[in-house]
Amino acid sequence: MVRCLELYYRQARPQKEIARALGVSAATVSRLLKRAYDEGFVRVELDLPRAEELEAALTERFGLREAVVVAAGGRADLKEELGAAAAAYFEKIASNGIRVGLSCGFTLYETIRQLRERRFRDLALYPLSGESTLKMVDLSPNTLVGMMAAKYRPHVSAYALPVQHLLSLREIERERRRLLRDPEIRSIYEAAQAVDIALVGIGMIGEQTPGFCALAESYGVSVKRLRQLGVVGEINYQPFDAAGHTVDRPELRVLMHRILSVEVGRLQTLSRRPDRHVVAIAGGRAKLDAVRGALAGRFMNVLVTDEDLAAALVRRAA
Repeated sequence: MVRCLELYYRQARPQKEIARALGVSAATVSRLLKRAYDEGFVRVELDLPRAEELEAALTERFGLREAVVVAAGGRADLKEELGAAAAAYFEKIASNGIRVGLSCGFTLYETIRQLRERRFRDLALYPLSGESTLKMVDLSPNTLVGMMAAKYRPHVSAYALPVQHLLSLREIERERRRLLRDPEIRSIYEAAQAVDIALVGIGMIGEQTPGFCALAESYGVSVKRLRQLGVVGEINYQPFDAAGHTVDRPELRVLMHRILSVEVGRLQTLSRRPDRHVVAIAGGRAKLDAVRGALAGRFMNVLVTDEDLAAALVRRAA
């Protein structure tokens, strides 16, 4: 298998020629190459074309610092494609010794999965909120911080925020005050609100959607009710409407006021600073309303998206 890889990838020899050199059939060479890929001996990195006109239109119309738009017609898995683009962008702007904050979601998981190992040193990684509940453990900020730390160990410091498993706002506020009396927890929480680069996902409001919508259901707030309240999307468990305003209604406050969580108002503040990057990663036409609302709220200063959604955003803005 290794000899096949050497001849095929490094010497660029055709499979039939490799078969003759090794005294095996061409079908055997093909099977060995596929097996090598399946077992992780081969990793493919694509440098896909970007839609530069759409990037320019997004930055101009929505006041972004930068936009990254991946062209349509690439890999079948859109989240993987967005993750590759976001990972490349992060590696372009990151440097040794920075602080990085992470929200949650599958697209962010794909971003972290495609980072190159040990490219940076002395990073400090922070979750932008704690776990949602004891029973709904998913691709939460704490989980993603652990994944990213594995890419850069041992030259990385990674932190976690506590799990939330309380159901009343009064309990949450009482627990928040108690936790923040601990100097170490307060230090982590304050650092999470002042990161150099924040990587965030944008969640849509839809049936059978993991993350915020599933959490809302567990608190007795249905997707139908979220829509009635004008919620079009969420960032870091913070629901917002089409105008980019936080939907602060009594029945949602137990969802919004996590024990320890970086609120969207803080993301807006970071987005206005020239020395900070708040990078939102989201794609697919189904997220049009959510991404448009997030842009209206100026919750980010960099957007990584796909060509179809970018075109829809520009058309809607026009």
